[in-house]
Amino acid sequence: MSMETNQENLSKNHQVEQVREVLGQFLDGYTARDISNLDQFMELFYPGEEIELIGIGAFIRGGNEWFQGLSAVRDIIEGDWEYWGNVLLEVEGAKISVQGDVAWLSTTGSIEQTDTHDKALKYYLEQMKELLDDEKVDQDTRLMEATHFGMRWLRERLKGKGYQWPFVFTAVLICTTEGWRFHTIHWSMPVD
Repeated sequence: MSMETNQENLSKNHQVEQVREVLGQFLDGYTARDISNLDQFMELFYPGEEIELIGIGAFIRGGNEWFQGLSAVRDIIEGDWEYWGNVLLEVEGAKISVQGDVAWLSTTGSIEQTDTHDKALKYYLEQMKELLDDEKVDQDTRLMEATHFGMRWLRERLKGKGYQWPFVFTAVLICTTEGWRFHTIHWSMPVD
């Protein structure tokens, strides 16, 4: 192995560890769920309106659970912190790739159901109403999506406190002068 290739590998390994550290900071924010630190947490995101966070129920760009721009991403994270259960991410086992100023990662995790699920019922009912009122989507699709959404939340509610819902977490990060920042995040859960 040439000296240049060895240095490139060391540099790439260092970048991978930097991205892993940012993923750890992301998990720390979701673990603490301290709304007073949300603006500081948002510094983990690329400072552009093209950033996206795609939730587990997304199926149409700009529709339910597909958020674009800092303000929309901030709003959904605030809702997650207030209404979601405990988020666990496999930070050390994350597969991270880096090419130049772009990194992408995939990992697994789970959401442990807590008492916040009962607190969130009104919030979820409002989301169902938004699905039903979304005129960008035909009536049959609205009804199907609202019904699916409601059944999913009812099923989760019936599983009870302590149940862990598995998910896959993927993300794209961009290296800025301030360090690695999230550009796109996608949460997905297995179909059940």
